[in-house]
Amino acid sequence: MTMQKPVLGSTARLLVLGMTIAAAPVLAGCAGPDLDYSTAANVQCESSDEFAQRLLMQASPSSLMCLDDVARVNNELFNTPVIDSAGYRVGHFRRVETKAPGDLVAVITLNGSRRTIAMLTDHVRYHPGSQVIVADLTTQEIDRIPSGFPYG
Repeated sequence: MTMQKPVLGSTARLLVLGMTIAAAPVLAGCAGPDLDYSTAANVQCESSDEFAQRLLMQASPSSLMCLDDVARVNNELFNTPVIDSAGYRVGHFRRVETKAPGDLVAVITLNGSRRTIAMLTDHVRYHPGSQVIVADLTTQEIDRIPSGFPYG
């Protein structure tokens, strides 16, 4: 009779695999910490008055916040509705990413086409009163943004 190899591998291999699986939650926490985007975004964020002038709404929302002013923006604002400059809902916020050194983008999934786009954070603000993210672009301008690329 010949000896067959164990189906799952050697005891040492199983031990290492088990330790890796047990340590996965700890490793995931180390690999994905909450990022602080405030240093790069402070340069890009302009005053709310200048932003509000670009909106087409009759009554521009007051107290607009830059996304970098929101603590833990990716967790707190995930799935927040996004409206265009006229006040129409165009999508939902997903996260803030860095596309190039110093280029912070808001990743947004559009309602109509179900595409996900990246828009420079210069073009969006958070309105805490109505809990929406306001973009200074029209629906047509937002629809023309290619998937995955920041609007320039």
